[in-house]
Amino acid sequence: MKKIRLRGPATSANVGPGYDIFAMALKEPYDEISLELTDDKNIVIEVEGNNQSIIPLKVEDNTAGLAILEFKKRHNFDFGVKVIISKHMTSGGGLGTTGASAASAVFGLNKLLDLNLSSNELIDIARFGEVASGGSPHADNVAAAIMGGFILVKNYHPIDVIKLEMPEFPVVLAVIQKSQRTTRGFITYEIGQEKLKDQMSRCASVIHGILTKDVEEFGKAISVDHIAEPVRAAAIMNYHETKAEVLNAGAYGFNVSGGGSSVIAICRASLQDEIASIMEKGLSRNPTFVKVIKTTTSNTGVCEIK
Repeated sequence: MKKIRLRGPATSANVGPGYDIFAMALKEPYDEISLELTDDKNIVIEVEGNNQSIIPLKVEDNTAGLAILEFKKRHNFDFGVKVIISKHMTSGGGLGTTGASAASAVFGLNKLLDLNLSSNELIDIARFGEVASGGSPHADNVAAAIMGGFILVKNYHPIDVIKLEMPEFPVVLAVIQKSQRTTRGFITYEIGQEKLKDQMSRCASVIHGILTKDVEEFGKAISVDHIAEPVRAAAIMNYHETKAEVLNAGAYGFNVSGGGSSVIAICRASLQDEIASIMEKGLSRNPTFVKVIKTTTSNTGVCEIK
C-alpha cells in the first residue's frame, strides 16, 4: 500500500483546569488528510478547501511536515511523501487542527510502512509537529487525535498517555480564530495556594465526571481554570458576559478551547440550540468569529477513510 486517506478529528485541549495534560476528541469538525509514498525523496504538502491560506506549505513550518521529518529521522526511511490536507476545520482557533494534521501524518505512515508502533510511540513523534504552531512539542492534542476519547498525559520522559472512554457529552463550539499565533508566553503559573488546590480539585472532578458519566459534574469542573483562562479569555471580546449568560441559561460548563480563541460549552442535548444562539449572539462581535458548531465528544481518533 502506497497511499492512504484519513480523517483527523478536532480536539479540545486543557478541558478547563487540565493545562497541557487533558484533551478530548470531538465528533465534528474534522479534516481529511491523504498521504502517498513517492520515489523522489521529497516531502510535498498541499492544502485544499476552506480558504486556508494561512497554513504554511514549507515542510519545516507545517505541523504534518515536521512530524514526518521526525518520523524519517527515527525510522530511517529515505523515500518521499506527498501530503494533501483537505480543510474542513478553521485553523488557528484552539480546535487542535495542527495536532490533527501531525497525528494523521504519523498514523498514516505507521500504516503504510506496517510498523505497528504503539500509541505512545506515535504520540511521541507527532508531538514534534506542534513546534511549528505553538513553539513546543506538547502532546495533548495529538494524543487525543490519535487515540480519541479523553486523554491524560501522565509523563513526557518517556511519553505515557492514558485514554478514558468518553461518554457522548453534548458540546457547543463558538469557532473564533486567535488574533496572535500563541498566548503561551503570557501565562503565569504563580496562582497561589488556594487557587492551586482548587485547580487540582477540579482536575479530579473532571475525571470523576467522565468515569461516572455525569455531564453536570464534568461541565462544572471544566468551567474554572486559574492558569490559562485569565490570559486567553482576555483576548476574546465579550467572553465573560457570554459565559455568565450561557451558565445562567442552564449550561453546565464554559471555557476557552485549547489555546483559544474558540470557546466550548457543555450542556444537555435539549439546550444545545439555545446555548448555540446565546454564544453566536454574544461572541460574533469578535472580528475573527467564524461560526457556532453543535457536536459531541467522541471516542474515535484518526481513522482511515476506505
